[in-house]
Amino acid sequence: MITALAIAAFIVGIGGLVSGVLALRTLGRLRQSVALLSRGSSGRETILEVAERHMAASESVRKDILELQRDLVQSQQAADARIQQERTEIAKTVAELQESVKTVLRRVALVRYDAFDDLSGRLSFSLALMDEHGDGLTLTAIAGAAETRVYAKSLTRGVGEHPLSPEEASAVKAAQSR
Repeated sequence: MITALAIAAFIVGIGGLVSGVLALRTLGRLRQSVALLSRGSSGRETILEVAERHMAASESVRKDILELQRDLVQSQQAADARIQQERTEIAKTVAELQESVKTVLRRVALVRYDAFDDLSGRLSFSLALMDEHGDGLTLTAIAGAAETRVYAKSLTRGVGEHPLSPEEASAVKAAQSR
């Protein structure tokens, strides 16, 4: 029984020796890893120092990004202000143009007729030229056999300064309806 016990103790001793050797080997590898972490692979800079340097660079990039975002917001606000100012100026210009268009002679009508029974071909005419408010003039040309006479009458709100002939009144009415 002592022999069996001695064999078992020997086997356990060998197992302990193998475990000890493996433990020392693993400890050696761990020490190498710790040394690598503490002094780096080149022996000049540790991994922790490299990580700190990268973190500082990342912080610098983050600050640059924030500054660019602020600049972008300021630029957008300035552009919005310029656009609003231009819109105001355009609206003002459009209003001025609308006001001036009202004074343009754009209501026009022409009535042709025969002023005398002996002439045909409707050579006489009355022309009404008015703005948006009905202000303007009438031009009347009465063609005769020997001569042609031209008359002009001013209009205010569609009413002549002198009495209008039926043809002139017809031209004014036609111009107002356009």
